[in-house]
Amino acid sequence: MKKLILLITLMVGSLAFGQEDVPYGMLGIWVNGEGEALKIIRQGEEIVFNRRNINGILAAGYIKEVDGELHIVRFDKEDSYNLAYFVGADNMVISKPRSQQAWIWYKVQ
Repeated sequence: MKKLILLITLMVGSLAFGQEDVPYGMLGIWVNGEGEALKIIRQGEEIVFNRRNINGILAAGYIKEVDGELHIVRFDKEDSYNLAYFVGADNMVISKPRSQQAWIWYKVQ
């Protein structure tokens, strides 16, 4: 009986984590070498982000994973695009929109 309860608990837990809109490790606060901070949080049913520097918000919007890429819909201006990404234990790389460059982010929280 204990094994059955454990099996059901593991299955339900894996379903809950398997249905994230973005990888769970992506949530949090990140910084890069360009003096920018990126905050990615769950807000109700949506995953939202804002990227800022000392002068203010540079970008804000919604994030969703679609076909292995991040689908970004900005609400600070009318724009949407897909970005390639990689999430490690304490760093993350995200391609810049419409560019051959990428950001390297380091997790701070």
